[in-house]
Amino acid sequence: MILLGLQRSALLERWGLLYCSVKNGVKMVKFIHTADLHLASPFQGLTEMPSQLWRQVYDSTFAALRRIVDAAIAERVDFVVIAGDIYDGEGKSIAAVDFFNEQLTRLDQQHIPVFMCYGNHDFQQVTAANQSFPANTHVLGNQVTTAALTLATGEQVAITGFSYGQRWISTDVARKYPVKGAVDWQIGLLHGAPYQAGADNHYAPFTVDELESKHYDYWALGHIHKHQELATTPPIAYSGNPQGRHKNEAGSHGYYLVHSEGSRLIPEFKPVAGIGWRTVSVDLDACQTEAAVDRAITSAATSNAVGHLQLCAVQVTASRQQWRLLVENGSLLTHLQSRLRMEETIEWWPYQLTLATRQGEPHLPSLDQRYWAQAKQAVFTTENLAAVIKPRVKHQPLYDQFADHQNLAEFEQWAAALISEREKQDEN
Repeated sequence: MILLGLQRSALLERWGLLYCSVKNGVKMVKFIHTADLHLASPFQGLTEMPSQLWRQVYDSTFAALRRIVDAAIAERVDFVVIAGDIYDGEGKSIAAVDFFNEQLTRLDQQHIPVFMCYGNHDFQQVTAANQSFPANTHVLGNQVTTAALTLATGEQVAITGFSYGQRWISTDVARKYPVKGAVDWQIGLLHGAPYQAGADNHYAPFTVDELESKHYDYWALGHIHKHQELATTPPIAYSGNPQGRHKNEAGSHGYYLVHSEGSRLIPEFKPVAGIGWRTVSVDLDACQTEAAVDRAITSAATSNAVGHLQLCAVQVTASRQQWRLLVENGSLLTHLQSRLRMEETIEWWPYQLTLATRQGEPHLPSLDQRYWAQAKQAVFTTENLAAVIKPRVKHQPLYDQFADHQNLAEFEQWAAALISEREKQDEN
């Protein structure tokens, strides 16, 4: 494990490696920012798929990290930062621990330092006795601390951050981060979420203004699983998780390759996910046969193919009672899965097939419509969602999944559909 004040030039001299970060006479720095690896995620609800496909899904978080390490070596980066949640839970599996150490060893063999912290999923008390990593790896402790790195060019880099010692941290830890010191580059490593008024703010809440006031050159954030930049000068960025783990984590997933341009650090997103999540909408009203239904769903699921396995939640619109019944009793989903099991290469897999809920607002009298609009704004909030879920879901990964803000739209649609259905019953 790297000690504070690590001198990379000394390490390079010891290892006998000639290293150069100078290009055309201009000093350069390049590093990888990743977070939320969630190694050994359980991918619950997908166990009905063929065993070889399930193995591909289960291994996807491991494969994503392997690709990141491949990139770090190919790009000859100066270092790697990992902003928390390496493991999916505090009860990390032996396989996940062994694999993570193997990847750190690969980086160690290429003399690439790693700076990491733990987050709310893999929180722990950090001591020298319980951190058994290769010599290139530095784990930031439970109090805000700064690790130093000297590049072969003589440039000074400081990495400041902390590890979670408990699942929830409601205090503003960012205020304890020091202002940028007398270094060429200072990077903040922070696993947390922006402060929200009225919310629980369990994850080291911070504000963008607060981070900007530290005058760092880059903020490497973790916890939010969608890659995004909260600010650009300096970059305050979530790398997102390298591999989406459920339907609310659709879209591109990967890491940031960060390089210097003059006095600025520029993040460039690099996708690595080997499994994608999609919601597929299919209208079956034009289908006259079951074969046509199969073709329509398959065509929708495989359109815009991205070259890797797609896990699909299929939402069907159908007026014919025959097709609606096949969806409701599960026959159509069973048929699709059985057919795909027979294919040599499976490019997509339907894990869910449902009738689409009616979109839009319930048809209410004008006075009721006004009350519905007011009720939506008051009821469908992340705070209310968390208050309902928290007493019922004790497992942290499940809590995070259900509390995802993207579920609010689904709950609102369900409520609208129930109100509309009740209206129809009253009319009859």
